[in-house]
Amino acid sequence: MTQRFLSLMIPLILFLLFSAGSFAQTGVIKGKIVDAKTDEPLIGASVVIEGTTIGAAADLEGNFVIRNVPLGEHALIATYVAYLTDTIQGVRVEANEEITVQILLLPDDISLSEVEVIARANRESENILMMDRRQALVATQSVGAHELSRKGIGDAQAAVANVSGVSLQEGVKNVFVRGLGDRYNATLLNGFPIPSEDPEYKNIALEFFGTDIIQNIDVNKVFSGRNSSDVGGAIINIHSKELIGDRAFGAEVSEGVNSEAARVDFLRVDGSNLLGFAQTDHPAEGTFDFSNRLDPLKVSLPLNHGLVLSGGSRFRVGENGNPITFFAVASHSSEHSFTEEIVRSITTGDEDPYQDQVGNKHSRKTSQLALANVCYDINRSHALTYNFMMVHATNEYTGEYNGRDTEKNQDPPFGVYFRRQQINDNLLLTHQLISDWELLDNLELKAGISYNHIKGLEPDRRENYLYLTPERSYALMGSNRQKRFFSELIESDINVKASLTYRLRGRFGSDASAITFGYDGRLVDDAFESIEYNYDPYNPVPFQLNEVRLDEVYNPLTYADGRFRMTLGEPNTYRVSKYIHSGYAEGTYQLARDFTANVGFRLDHVDMTVEYVVDHASPGNESLDKKFYALPSLNLKYELNPKNTLRFGASKTYTLPQSKEISPYRYVNIGFASQGNADLKPSDNYNADLKWDCYMSPSELVSANLFYKRVINPIARIEVGNSAGVLKYDNISDFANVVGIELEVRKTLFDRSRTASGNASGKVNRLSMGLNGSYIFTEMEVDYIQGTTRESQLEGASPFIGNFDISYNVANNERNALISLVFTYISRRIHTIGMLGFKDIVGEGVATLDFVSSYRFKNHFTVKLKASNLLNPSYRLTRERSGSDKGEKVVLNDYKKGMNLSLGISYEL
Repeated sequence: MTQRFLSLMIPLILFLLFSAGSFAQTGVIKGKIVDAKTDEPLIGASVVIEGTTIGAAADLEGNFVIRNVPLGEHALIATYVAYLTDTIQGVRVEANEEITVQILLLPDDISLSEVEVIARANRESENILMMDRRQALVATQSVGAHELSRKGIGDAQAAVANVSGVSLQEGVKNVFVRGLGDRYNATLLNGFPIPSEDPEYKNIALEFFGTDIIQNIDVNKVFSGRNSSDVGGAIINIHSKELIGDRAFGAEVSEGVNSEAARVDFLRVDGSNLLGFAQTDHPAEGTFDFSNRLDPLKVSLPLNHGLVLSGGSRFRVGENGNPITFFAVASHSSEHSFTEEIVRSITTGDEDPYQDQVGNKHSRKTSQLALANVCYDINRSHALTYNFMMVHATNEYTGEYNGRDTEKNQDPPFGVYFRRQQINDNLLLTHQLISDWELLDNLELKAGISYNHIKGLEPDRRENYLYLTPERSYALMGSNRQKRFFSELIESDINVKASLTYRLRGRFGSDASAITFGYDGRLVDDAFESIEYNYDPYNPVPFQLNEVRLDEVYNPLTYADGRFRMTLGEPNTYRVSKYIHSGYAEGTYQLARDFTANVGFRLDHVDMTVEYVVDHASPGNESLDKKFYALPSLNLKYELNPKNTLRFGASKTYTLPQSKEISPYRYVNIGFASQGNADLKPSDNYNADLKWDCYMSPSELVSANLFYKRVINPIARIEVGNSAGVLKYDNISDFANVVGIELEVRKTLFDRSRTASGNASGKVNRLSMGLNGSYIFTEMEVDYIQGTTRESQLEGASPFIGNFDISYNVANNERNALISLVFTYISRRIHTIGMLGFKDIVGEGVATLDFVSSYRFKNHFTVKLKASNLLNPSYRLTRERSGSDKGEKVVLNDYKKGMNLSLGISYEL
């Protein structure tokens, strides 16, 4: 396959860019192309002499040189994607003279993200990120704030899901990259790791990061010596916004509605305020004095809303006028959703489902974000940056389920009504100090430290079960079916990093060759505690479903009268210490004018210990057996010609079990409980990539990527096969193979923009599209029944993933309109691997379509309209019956999320 791939590239022809001029009868035009608002260089911007093919492209500093220019007066045409074209008239060239021209280009794009400040940093722009991608040695993909705006993307999770080879699995936090889920990925903020707020996951939920704080997101699926090693799928690095211009101010307000939530009486969990902060008080000893009600609150018309403020300024200090920039963003949002779903569970036989229920789930998400950034540039040689971020995110829901459940009610007519109310209140505080020191012309030191503090609360989760009696009324169940649950996760995470780079003088007049030595350290301490309250069933009167008022039954007065008892369980705790020290060396050398190699070696020492006290096992502690990891990497880049580039990458990485996965702590969820495994082994990952990029223009691209991964001792949750529905973490196979191809196309379909002579104003009329898709094949052997093995695929690995977007932009002077359609398709995939005689649970394919539009007027105001999930597809899980020869499928879960409509207005200075 590789040979055939290369044979397609060889016929591409190198064109001669510059012609030799006549002897001593030409001149030179040189200059710089910058953003007219931010004074930032526009890397890769093109400038040509009108009526000729003579021109040049701007370098990393925005500088350009046009040689062999005929004598006389010329007009220069400067173009750059997402900027208005400018024509500079009257540039006169004399024999053997150099003419210097400064070109200022104005951006013509508008914002559709939840917020974006007027002082745009370069790496928010699609064209700048495209240039970074073109020049990078290690293959990477980036999504900037402008692209998020154009597609109407609201958070980091949705942004990453639009990258080729990345998919979302409904009901699972975070993304799957090349078939590998949460534990195989790593999330960074400005290059530093960010921990998870949820003990079930390794990475923090990407949906916490709204686009109002994102400058751009890098998705690195190829690894080098300087990268984090605990990864197999991708490193997702979120770069926070910063100020580039002299000042900025922005404000935005929006309102919206979910079509499903608007048609019902919406139920809200009692226990959180309008900002999402939860009541966390426990009752006093010997009382039933809970702060929150058992019965949910009713809301007639739940509206979604958002508010964003941003601003910043630049100051100059000292004799040299060194700049200090300050930028801050603060936002608040609230979102409601409602799903009516089918929930079923089956056995391995042909019997009717033992659980067959219909449920209503009312969900609310509330978040506040605050970001502050201070940058100090010292004499253009050194830089200090401080970043602060606060993320407060609350997810809450009320779920009511009714129908047959013979596992919980074994007497006819087997009916069960179940209500679960849950609030997850999460707070992340991050401090980062980053420095960059140019010690010598060819010697650079980078050093930084970060501190993360996470507090993840699940306060007063309420679960109540009622059974259907022969008289067709309902009564409260016993056997610990009436309970309240509290948990708290506190995590401190310190990260230190330093690197020293010595740039070598290359043979080909570039500084691409360098040697780097570095150190990364991560010190993590987790403390988790949970406690459960169980109380007796108390049935003073029969219940009807429309009159289930539990606060009239369970309250401080009835408890004081002795009508029911409540027991307090023993606390379940675990404490994790994880210390990782990494040293690495990396060498980059330009072997030929068009061929560059990077060789890296990384040595990690891992010390991870879990101490636990749980109610179903003896107290103890567990630690990983493997302490040292030796990790080589190789990356090659070959430029076939100015437009076509080949890259190859190979590396070894590893994947550690998560903290709770090596302790016997049991976490109870709806329909299942997950439990750790002390015998769990880390995974070793071997990665190989071959990528071709064709840069047709500064904004147009065709790309193809072949990849292969071999995962030794892959980790997943499996079914234990008991009535409690317990899932256990295990090394489910000796190895798993992952093979795939990714394709990406970015194309301007037409551009009929017109430019006024001599300035950057004019008309824009442009239609552009983007397309990416992937095919992923995974295979492994799993233990099916008593030593019998069968082939299976990795959980969450969608074989086919496709994303398509088309945007139309029309502008005239102070008015600018943009319309976009965004389509996504994810094919059917394994949701849970079937064990113990069960077939796999499969998630059926899903297609979504979003519409995004905006209209800017008077250069400061923008009206935005967004309609998402227009197709409103069903999210469905199915499982084939094990004893069926006809492949009979049973639908285990089925629901629709509804359409979301939103209207907003923003102001930018």
